[in-house]
Amino acid sequence: MATCTFNVPDLNASGDNLYGPKICSQPFIDWAWNAFDFDKGDWDDGFGWDAVCDNRQPLSRTMSGIWCLTYSAENYQNESYDSNILQWGCRFARNAIDELDGRCGSAGKIAWTQWGPFIDNKTELYLSYFAQAVSLRAGTLVHEARHADGRGHDAGDRDSSWGYNGAWRWQVCWLSWFASAGTRTSTAMKTLARQRANNILNSDFVVHPGFNV
Repeated sequence: MATCTFNVPDLNASGDNLYGPKICSQPFIDWAWNAFDFDKGDWDDGFGWDAVCDNRQPLSRTMSGIWCLTYSAENYQNESYDSNILQWGCRFARNAIDELDGRCGSAGKIAWTQWGPFIDNKTELYLSYFAQAVSLRAGTLVHEARHADGRGHDAGDRDSSWGYNGAWRWQVCWLSWFASAGTRTSTAMKTLARQRANNILNSDFVVHPGFNV
């Protein structure tokens, strides 16, 4: 994998100083590595395979997003689909996403998922993903999981409506639940999630859903 240059944002503002110590646990790393099917060849050459606890590296920052997605519900062990998406978002993501790959990507592109029969199903995370705040990384994983589950956008990179039930809706739902009820986090992470949810509502639907978070 080609090495690319990654500019690290403020570690406090991004939440990496908060979440970095949480992910630096071998049992969690082993679990996440297997649950999301990481491979060494997709995370070496400067992406952090050899320094998973270094919160300036893409792999550590991805693990932080997974930790946030996994443990932000008060009763995170309840992953029933009868509850809200904050409870089962990680269950859905790890079951839908076939593998997580670190890539350089192009300017401004956050992530991309390829899915379908007879092809290599995968989700690629790009430099813009690693630069997001931790809570936004978690929301992006939900978005990409919806694609991995077989639901693409139906209006270019946008969704036609809230009723289409696409990836933007799922991302907004997780972010809004996190902003409202997220635990083991900070007020700043919840505020950023609410802002991101509203940005999506205002720009990524052809027909505005008619509300903000």
